Amino acid sequence: MLLDGKYQSRQFENKPSGFSLLSKWVTSFKKPAYLCLEATGIYGLALAKQLYKTNQKVIVANPLQTHAFAKMEMVRNKTDKADAMSIARYCQYLFNKGEIDKDLFIPRSAVFERVQFLVTRLDQLSKMKSQENNRLSVSLDKTAAQSVKSMLMSIDKQIASMKKEITRIVKQDEALAAQLKLLVSINGIGDKTAWALLAYIGDITLFENAKQISSYAGLNPSITQSGTSINHSSLSKTGSARLRKSLYMPAMVAIRFNPLMMAFYNKLLSKGKPKKVALAAVMRKLLVLAYGVLKSGKPFDVNYQH
Repeated sequence: MLLDGKYQSRQFENKPSGFSLLSKWVTSFKKPAYLCLEATGIYGLALAKQLYKTNQKVIVANPLQTHAFAKMEMVRNKTDKADAMSIARYCQYLFNKGEIDKDLFIPRSAVFERVQFLVTRLDQLSKMKSQENNRLSVSLDKTAAQSVKSMLMSIDKQIASMKKEITRIVKQDEALAAQLKLLVSINGIGDKTAWALLAYIGDITLFENAKQISSYAGLNPSITQSGTSINHSSLSKTGSARLRKSLYMPAMVAIRFNPLMMAFYNKLLSKGKPKKVALAAVMRKLLVLAYGVLKSGKPFDVNYQH
């Protein structure tokens, strides 16, 4: 805690009893407070929701912003206490700018949270399936191979169950169903990718432009330059890895079946760009298109630019 220029610190367990003790500790100072924490997915979500329920003012900050702030301050120590102090200063920075209230945390609907959790679980199951398939391909023992096959059958059942439940939830929610319809209007994006985009992008209104959402996914270019020479350019990969990963296969499909993406990809290749670089550009383009249809509320039109 940063109070009148002085730091106060205590540790609390990341569970309901710890949340309650934290709230009591904060209110004991008898001063208005803002509680700032980094977005760490499910790990920090429970705390943010509990603090919100107790009428605390909570900011769930983008780690990219807090890390950039720490670099700006030239923070060298990397400990839990040092990180907490840096986040407190970042919170003070937002307060001094007069912009802190627009960043206050508001819990998402229960429906959205369910989709987010189930999509994450579906991603985990898909990864497990890939791992088991790799084990099966190198298994030299009949019993071990049979065990792997049994595990694969179980995973397939779980994947089918997750897909069925996500489909049911999205169909029952008017807003999610409308957003899904917009996303799948883009050639190369199917239901599974649309689910992932809805889960990992979150509230589309939090992004002011396409550049911001590209940065959020880590699909913006990172350039290394010295003087007048540009040494190399690559993806920053500092954003949401799950969001970035969810766009890989759709990009592969899009360069075959989406005329706009096919032309864009081939144009980059004709300029001498490596295939990986061109594919990453298609991933970014798909994300920008997804942002566009969600922001405008209009389905994708391949002839729009013409």
